[in-house]
Amino acid sequence: MNIKKVLTSTMIASLVLSGSAMAASNNSNNSFKLPSNMYKLAQKQVDVTGDKKADVITLYGHKEKASDAYNDELLLVINNGKTKKTTSIPLHDGGYSPVLLVPDLNNDKVADIMVTADTGGTGGYITSHIYTLINSKPVEFPQPGLAKGKVGVQGNGFIQLKPVALNNKGAYALQGVERVGTTQADTTSYVTSNWKWIKGKWQLNGKKVTKPNSSQEQAKNTVYKNSEANFSVAIPSSWNGHYKVRHEKSDVMFPSAKHVVYFDYVTKDKKDYQPLITISVYAKNDWKKLSDDDKSQIGGTIAEANGMVYVVTTPQSNPFDPQSADGKKFDQMYKDLNLKKAFSILKK
Repeated sequence: MNIKKVLTSTMIASLVLSGSAMAASNNSNNSFKLPSNMYKLAQKQVDVTGDKKADVITLYGHKEKASDAYNDELLLVINNGKTKKTTSIPLHDGGYSPVLLVPDLNNDKVADIMVTADTGGTGGYITSHIYTLINSKPVEFPQPGLAKGKVGVQGNGFIQLKPVALNNKGAYALQGVERVGTTQADTTSYVTSNWKWIKGKWQLNGKKVTKPNSSQEQAKNTVYKNSEANFSVAIPSSWNGHYKVRHEKSDVMFPSAKHVVYFDYVTKDKKDYQPLITISVYAKNDWKKLSDDDKSQIGGTIAEANGMVYVVTTPQSNPFDPQSADGKKFDQMYKDLNLKKAFSILKK
């Protein structure tokens, strides 16, 4: 008996009959052209087609500049290692800090493809997509999750979803975290649930309820990473949906800096933005050449590493009416960022 064929047939039937998964739109050809403003975010080399040849799976994000934190569209591209054909899968989702994983979730000894991303909304939710390739055609798994209202679960899904190893032979299940409460601010507890793919559907394999703690709050933060300037900043969850990042390599306000990264507050009507903090990066010798007065006007040093000096500039006052909605939100976001804890130098 051909076990792989039986598993494949069962998988197709269960996904089609359940109505909870759909075949992904795809484009298989030998001359795939990447759309403009698509930047490579992650790449894996592993067999996802079951033909024993390593395939190349690449996750792309659409944004104005490579240094932008938010991707307004995500695209999976699979290069078949055996046929050399390309399959593209538009995810029809965007987000911050996308993650590409290749666990075997349906336990057929062939890797599947999983993508998650932070939505940036006030609820702290993520988007997730899981695909398996059947006869080289991508099919999306249905999403697991507790029924809304059970044990108080609210909102639009998981705030965390990740594969967890079932054994040392490469089989995985899913572990998700959902929140009890309508917003992050009123979170009373978290529900952690484990899910196994059995007979063509996700089956709950245990759950537990825990109270919020500092590590869970930290886990919800988005981490901005800038490989060119070689630093990262953990963005508070309260910033999500209310900020943007600009990376300039030359700036009239900081003419000696090699990199200038603005973390801007974006107004509620999306028509204006003002810097919450600015991080400028100087070669150590260039920083030494500046006068003490120039240095004090630029800001304070937060780190020195690899011959570079990292300096933070903060606003002298709130650029908005302090009593307005934007003024209050600006103040709150500024207070919520502890830069000494949030800032890190990337390891080379």
